[in-house]
Amino acid sequence: MYSDLFLLATALSAAFAVAALRLGLPAALASVASMLLFLAPGGGSLGTMPYVGDVAVAVDYYKAPFIAVSVMLGLLVAIYSPRYLLHLQAPSWYYGVHALYVLSFVYVILFENLIFVFLALELSIITSFLLIWYFGYGNRRFVALLYFIWAQAGSILFLIGVAMSGAFLADVFKASGLASTLVLIGLLVKMGTAGVHFWLPYAHAEAPTPLSALLSPVHVGLMAYWIWRLKTGAGWPLDLLFLYGLATAVYGSLLVFREVDFKRALADSTIANMGLLVAAASISRLEVSYAATALLFVGHAFAKAALFMLAGLYIVSLHTRIIGEARWDRYLLAVGVLGFVALAGLFGITLVGKAYVAAGVPHLPHVVALAVLALVSTAVYSFYLFNQMYKAGEGRFEYPAEMYAAILAAAAAPYVLLLVLPLWLL
Repeated sequence: MYSDLFLLATALSAAFAVAALRLGLPAALASVASMLLFLAPGGGSLGTMPYVGDVAVAVDYYKAPFIAVSVMLGLLVAIYSPRYLLHLQAPSWYYGVHALYVLSFVYVILFENLIFVFLALELSIITSFLLIWYFGYGNRRFVALLYFIWAQAGSILFLIGVAMSGAFLADVFKASGLASTLVLIGLLVKMGTAGVHFWLPYAHAEAPTPLSALLSPVHVGLMAYWIWRLKTGAGWPLDLLFLYGLATAVYGSLLVFREVDFKRALADSTIANMGLLVAAASISRLEVSYAATALLFVGHAFAKAALFMLAGLYIVSLHTRIIGEARWDRYLLAVGVLGFVALAGLFGITLVGKAYVAAGVPHLPHVVALAVLALVSTAVYSFYLFNQMYKAGEGRFEYPAEMYAAILAAAAAPYVLLLVLPLWLL
């Protein structure tokens, strides 16, 4: 039964994560690798609790890409991290918190009971807060508290909305009025979309870079799955939500042009990409909406993680965060091209995701115009950032091979996955 497998995978992942608090990287890798067990298709109940109801878990065709990407990036970032953590002088317990953070992603998607989704979100907040508080940059404790307050606000609004609805299982979720609104606002706050984005550039830019590589593309992006999953029962105004997502994409893209800090620019770009994910998740045709959401999530996750890790390589090797000082050799230029082209959605799996968004655009002139602007602007900012990097000029310097290998794997993934995409869509 899947419930037995779930408990086994949880026991292994948690045990290795606790061990990683002392043993470091090997135990963290074992913990995250154990999470691959969760991908076995199936579902089951872990029991019934008073007031909460059935504690159901499930993995299906729709959930698998979100879980798989979370685990794969968790592994790549762990492999990338040792040299970076040496730069931070971080103790071994960082790895244990990293493993628990990745486990929280899996739980956010696995649980069918929305109360337990909230608990998984709490685990993700606590673990990421600790890493920003102890290992962030700048005024890291202010940033950690800012992040914690906004993240908690989003989670609590989500919880209150779910509690008011009285329907705790995703399959039977029904909400209207205030309950429906609170659930949506909670998810949007956690995504950092326009109007509730103020915390995001601080948290994603000042977090330790291995955390940024997960926080920016994965943590916030997973909320798009729940917008897609709950929209039918929530009765949200999908046409307005679609427009809001497109407007967020344009707004976030414009923010990028003000930045010279590599990480800050990538953080601003996340606002734009979350806007596209909101638009994708709110397309009324469920299958088109799912394909757009999943493909954009996967493509953005790998590309953004690769670029954050590239920014971290410059921090470690050149001690700079300024993108105009990011000198390159042909190998670094290659991963820059791979990452920025995938982020722009001009090739790779992200291109297909954007095509599905375009397919879901209502045939109204003002909506079509905004959609074109959103899809183009998210490409333009990517080329702007690449041009800033290119203008830094060629230069030779030493950088850790394992960091580069992790960056290359993440940057190449959107293109490799394009080759197997037809098998997944069948």
